Amino acid sequence: MTFNWLSLVHPVGGVAAIALAATAATYGWRYRNARLGKSGLDVMETFNLQKIHKKVGIGFLAISIGVWLLGWVTTAEFTLDDLLTSSPHNLVGLAVVILVITSATVILRFRRTSWASSVHLTLNGLVLLLLTVQLLSGLGLVNQLLP
Repeated sequence: MTFNWLSLVHPVGGVAAIALAATAATYGWRYRNARLGKSGLDVMETFNLQKIHKKVGIGFLAISIGVWLLGWVTTAEFTLDDLLTSSPHNLVGLAVVILVITSATVILRFRRTSWASSVHLTLNGLVLLLLTVQLLSGLGLVNQLLP
């Protein structure tokens, strides 16, 4: 198989998605602590943390869907099906997208229900765990593709 540099667009996008996830997690955790009175921030600083977390989270949601779709296109375009049959990469990617969409949907109920914040936090913790698995499996795949 000849190597095509376009096959690296998906992995680079994946790394960008992981960076956005880490940023969103950091701002989300800081917002949670501020909201619970554990940080000493005033109301405006707390509100600003929430705004940043929301914007970065939306960006992470969008890039996650885009990277997942790009992964399917890359697999089809470069006929990598045989490479992916023994890897959990496709299924974990789908699980990440589903969990991120679910987490974003759940948090829309944040002001109306007491459970939304806990479920959002739990789902996002699972997303971070799955992103670790995704990164490791993706590095293995890239290692097999490199000349």
